[in-house]
Amino acid sequence: MAKNSSAKFVRPDADARQAQAAKTTRLRSLRLAKEAEDAEKAAAAKLEAAAKPRSRSRTPQRPDVPSQAS
Repeated sequence: MAKNSSAKFVRPDADARQAQAAKTTRLRSLRLAKEAEDAEKAAAAKLEAAAKPRSRSRTPQRPDVPSQAS
């Protein structure tokens, strides 16, 4: 009996596809790192804004006084 053996088909553009996949992986990891850094900066800014004391007094608004024309 003959064994069922066949050669694996290799696409002619396999190297290009593999290079593109590696490039995509690198870019994705860079994007994820940048998004994480931006999220950390936003969280730090939010904490900093929350730590600032707010003034409790409200400045009185000037009543609208019609200008007097002579």
